[in-house]
Amino acid sequence: MRESHGRLVRAAALLTGSCAVLGALAVSPAAASVPATPSAPAASPSIIGGSTAQNPGYITRFNGHANGYTFFCTSTLVGTRWVLTAKHCMYDNNGQRLTDIDLYIGSNSASGGVHAKAAQTYLESSGDLALIKLDTDGGSTFARLASSASDAEVGDAATVYGWGATQADDEGHHQSSVLKKAAVTISDTNATDNAGGPAISARTPNGAVAGGDSGGPMVDGGVQVGVCSTSDRSSVTTYGSVAAGRDWITQVSGV
Repeated sequence: MRESHGRLVRAAALLTGSCAVLGALAVSPAAASVPATPSAPAASPSIIGGSTAQNPGYITRFNGHANGYTFFCTSTLVGTRWVLTAKHCMYDNNGQRLTDIDLYIGSNSASGGVHAKAAQTYLESSGDLALIKLDTDGGSTFARLASSASDAEVGDAATVYGWGATQADDEGHHQSSVLKKAAVTISDTNATDNAGGPAISARTPNGAVAGGDSGGPMVDGGVQVGVCSTSDRSSVTTYGSVAAGRDWITQVSGV
């Protein structure tokens, strides 16, 4: 969920027709924003009940800037100069494309690791996926990307990662300063993401995905099968399908 001054949800026009309702709980994009400050606010290390994670080397913090706000998301390094994230992370609260994006690669700290800038950005037309080309080498440890729908199956145990909010209220001001993870169970491989594309849904018994976790990975058997798209901030989260977007990723990045 994107927030203006840490309180207001992102423009309703961007949500119309792209958010689902599961039971009585609205599912919203899991990005967050706050007015720009010298550093991100500290928070307890949990994905609203998850645990502190060690960075496998490819998980990347995304800080986009526009109109005095910082927009927080998570992402993954998939090639020396390529980062995969969610398409909805690429827009500010007014629906304008972000042009100033800082990325911090491979560290447990939200502002640690290799620092790079976005040189170019690319949006998938049919789902909630985006690619960022970096202005410098981001590292040599990359996410292993799913190539087949069978890489994620109903009932699989998976892990999700992010630096997002540690509580559901005022998410923009409660971003974690360390990388977090939560165990999830895949419940649906024929779901729909925030942009109407193919997606994977999961139950989150020990940690709820929240604002700032958008764009982060769902990892199943060491393979990134999803990109964080929406969450009900309680028990269900939906991730854009990496396997469904694999041809597009390769076409754009060569990865």
